[in-house]
Order: sequence, then C-alpha cells, then structure tokens
Amino acid sequence: MIDSAATRFHKIIKLIRFCVGICGTDVADPEYRMWALTYAIIAVIFFFFASTAYTMYVGLVLNNDWTVILQACAMVGSAIQGLTKLLCTVSKAPLMRHIQGTYESIYEEYEERGGEYTKYLHKRINIFWKLMMGFMWVYIILVIGLVSHPIFCLVFRNEKFLVMQFLVPGIDRDSDSGHLMLITLHVMCLCFGAFGNFGGDMYLFLFIINVPLLKDVFKVKLHEFNEVVEQAKDYKKTVAMMCDLICWHQKYVSILRGTEQIYNIVMGVQLSTACVGILCTISCIFIKNSDFNFEIYSNCLWYKLPTMEQKLIILMLAKSQNELALTAASFLPLSMATALQLTKGIYSFSMMLFTYLEYEK
Repeated sequence: MIDSAATRFHKIIKLIRFCVGICGTDVADPEYRMWALTYAIIAVIFFFFASTAYTMYVGLVLNNDWTVILQACAMVGSAIQGLTKLLCTVSKAPLMRHIQGTYESIYEEYEERGGEYTKYLHKRINIFWKLMMGFMWVYIILVIGLVSHPIFCLVFRNEKFLVMQFLVPGIDRDSDSGHLMLITLHVMCLCFGAFGNFGGDMYLFLFIINVPLLKDVFKVKLHEFNEVVEQAKDYKKTVAMMCDLICWHQKYVSILRGTEQIYNIVMGVQLSTACVGILCTISCIFIKNSDFNFEIYSNCLWYKLPTMEQKLIILMLAKSQNELALTAASFLPLSMATALQLTKGIYSFSMMLFTYLEYEK
C-alpha cells in the first residue's frame, strides 16, 4: 500500500531532523534550546579554524611551503557554510517551525480532499525525494572516498596521508599513534560536517521545492472557483471562495519571505565560499512569482464577477506585480544569470591557473 503524501512528508521531516539532531540543531522540536551538543559542535568548528591556522603557520613559516595554504583551506568553505547554517537556523528556529508547520497542515488538509490536490502533493514529494537521494549519495560517496584513500595508502603502500588537511599542536603526524589520532579526529569532524551540511541543505530545499505547491493548489482552487462563478447561483459562496484565493496568495508571499529571512545569509555564504550555481539553478527553476499573475489573469473568470469583487482581484494582481525572489545576502539574485556569471568566473580562474602551471613546467 502506497503511503499518503502527508505520511511521506512526515517521514522526510523525520529523516532531516535525525541528521540535524546529530549536530544538536533539531529546531523542529517546539521545546528546542541550544544545549551541550550544540555548543560542542560550535567549539569543534572553531577548533578546526584554529587548527587550520596552525597548519598554515607550520607549512609557511617552519617548512617554507606556501602550497600548504591551498591544502589547508580546501575545506574551510564547508566549515564556514556549516557554521552559518547552524547559527541562522538556531536564531530563526520559531520561524522555521512555523513554515514547517504550515506545510504539514497543507499536506494533511488537502490529502483528505483527494483528486487534483493529491496529485500535486505527491508530485512535490517525488521531486524532493529524488533530489534528497541524489544529494545523499553524493555526500556518502565523498565521505567514503575521503576516508578510504588514506587507509588504502597506509595498508597497501605504507604511506601516511590525512583525511583532512589540518594539524593539531602536540600531535606528531609522522608517528604511528599521532597519525592514527589525527585520522580519527578528522573522520569525526568529517562525519559531523556531512550530517550538518546535508540536513541544513535539505531543510532549504524542502522549503523551496514546496513553494510551487502553493501555486498548484491555487490553480485547483481557481478551477473550482470558476465553476461556481459559471453557475452564478450562490453569491456568498463565490465571495467566500474569492477571499480564500486572496488568503492563499498571501500565504505564498508569507512563506517565501520567511524562507528568505532564514536563508538569505546562508545562500550568500554558499555562493561566496563554494562558488557553485546549484542553489541559483534550483531556486530559479522552482520559484516564479509571475506564475500567480498568469493563473489569476488567464484562468480566473474575474470579468464575470460584480464590480466590487473585481477590485479585489485587481488588488491581488497588483500585489503579484512586484516579484519576490530569494537573494544571496540581499546583493545577488538567485537566478540563472547569477549561476552563469559564477560559472564563468570559476572557469576563467581555472584556465588562468592551468596556464600558469604549464608555464612553470
């Protein structure tokens, strides 16, 4: 028997909460407060930053090897992202619970109505499930690859490599015991970072991918509204359904604004530290405020309404004219143009680096 859309949504929330709970940031809990594990994770992140600085000092000052800077900073971006997600979600915990609760109530309420509502609910769940599985396998492969390579080199080649490129004062990486201690510490940091970043990303994608669900439900409501308008028999029902459409549009705007408040800084850090266009691409695909304009103007029988009700429709259209879109720290719109611009910059820098290395050879 296939689970209902609401049940599947609750299972996804449970999985995400498990991942972020490992890092002490289960903000979905109504009684959530920062506790010992949360502070421990924050302390580990700052310990990683301090160890990275120490590693660069050893490589640059003691060993006169400037390439250590590049190696040590390779994972700093992920640590900054993880710290930003942790602090932003914890500080906005009530807002996150409100948005999550809104989606849960939507799934539970419209699952019972069946028909087109159920179809759109399952459509959004299927999209998110495929995305989550894809990201999960990427994280699993990366973690296994990073951990297995040093072990393989140690067992089969008798060469000592580290999982992460940071040293700890007082631990000799060249000794067997010191090397084992560093690898153990690195694996622990890597696993906590993978769970935390994965859970934070999935919360973001969960909120963003379900935004178009509001548009889909709006479309079905609009179809039902048009049927009542065509009959022209029940004026009170017509007004009630029109007010419901307006409230639904306001709910869409409220959720999108709340999502931007939570992840505005997070997405700015994501773009500035990783320089990847994945968030831009996903956001520009799934978030289009103009869809509401199209549905209202093209599919609503507003011209058959009385003059007073037509003015309400005009008010809703006016509110939809100013497109509300997610941004990265309020200075870069999450659009395809931004993704292409960042990709072009990464490509240009890579080509310059390759050319320099060829010239050095």
